[in-house]
Amino acid sequence: MMSTKRWVLIGAASAVVLVALVVGALVMSTGAGRGSAASSAAPTTVVVVFAMAGEDGVQAAQLVAAVDVATGAFELRETSATVSIPGTSYSRLRDAYPFGGAQAVAAALDGGSIAAGTGWVDVSQEAWQRLLALGVDVTIPEAFQTFDDVAERYSDFEVGVQHVAVEDLRGLVNGVAYLSPDSRQTILDALAKASLRALASATPSQGVLTSLTAEQWTGFAKALAKN
Repeated sequence: MMSTKRWVLIGAASAVVLVALVVGALVMSTGAGRGSAASSAAPTTVVVVFAMAGEDGVQAAQLVAAVDVATGAFELRETSATVSIPGTSYSRLRDAYPFGGAQAVAAALDGGSIAAGTGWVDVSQEAWQRLLALGVDVTIPEAFQTFDDVAERYSDFEVGVQHVAVEDLRGLVNGVAYLSPDSRQTILDALAKASLRALASATPSQGVLTSLTAEQWTGFAKALAKN
């Protein structure tokens, strides 16, 4: 019923144009990333950051998963958590992304500098959309709707199992912020599993930015495939 749904408006109301989907091969950068040398020690945990434009059009860390390299098991980090982002007045984890991508997010999680044994993977909006090009199945606990008035895209999320098209991915990740904590967790868990499984199949011609070496990536991808 319409009265049970929540509306989220994204797009021109924020005066920032939605970043367009980039067509073409995605590039994986192994070793040094965003000006930082890769650690010589093999990481035991990898922070995987999936970015997407927020309601204001600015790229943000919409999904952050700390993944165990050995098992592929992951734990989602709360993107609205209060953190310190050096040199800025921002204080939410998601807002660290524009100041250095996944590397900045991983550092914010560890109090300002990346802890030994931690690696990172940066999945841009374009990469995330490419990985989930065929869409994703998620269970929607609470019905809600979003409208992007730049892309003129209306997304309707009904209660129950729903196949979410890639065109509705931005609406999904922005809309869940307005749901109850339990509903939000249910949706993000399913989205994380699907996204990490897809990431396991990434190749250097498709990839993402990462601090991992090529050898470390191979082992990490095998772990991700277990999700």
